Amino acid sequence: MPKCLRWLCAASLLVLAACASPLPQVVPDAPRQAAPIHTPPAPPPLVLPPPILPAPDPTAEAGRELQHWQDQLRQAAPDVLPALAARIAAEPATPASAVHLALVWLHTRVPGDAAKALAQLEALQTSADPAAQPWADWVRLLASRATEQKRLDEQINRQAQQLRDSQRRIDQLTEQLEALKAIERSLAPRNGVGKAP
Repeated sequence: MPKCLRWLCAASLLVLAACASPLPQVVPDAPRQAAPIHTPPAPPPLVLPPPILPAPDPTAEAGRELQHWQDQLRQAAPDVLPALAARIAAEPATPASAVHLALVWLHTRVPGDAAKALAQLEALQTSADPAAQPWADWVRLLASRATEQKRLDEQINRQAQQLRDSQRRIDQLTEQLEALKAIERSLAPRNGVGKAP
């Protein structure tokens, strides 16, 4: 038998002997006491930062203020509007107060107030004041309303003037007619005096 084959056989027998030997018996230890469980401290409650609200839109704020004024003016008695306009005009001038005053003038229905409102609004449209910027869209809207109202006021004034002129002509013609009738009456008896019975 060759030598290396002997070695191989011997090694195989050793491996088989090692596998066949019984495992050592494990003797159970005395029952262990449960080790205390250390729980980590609870983390502090999660505090969320307050939600970041979007900054209010200045144009929307101006629109809400304008709507509030419009509602008040719609319910106001017409005789209090001139006093309200005077009070607003006496306050320090701001873009908001200028719009408020123009809105009051648009509600008074006094001849000439629509023209004053339009002039006020046109001044605001050309203003370089940054505080006028949120009012820009509303000023354009009110300016178009003021332009239309001014045009209607001028049309009414023209018609009223034409009516006055027509009435004056009628009065003149009536006076002339009455004068002619008076002359006719004064001439009628003279024509009958020279005639035979």
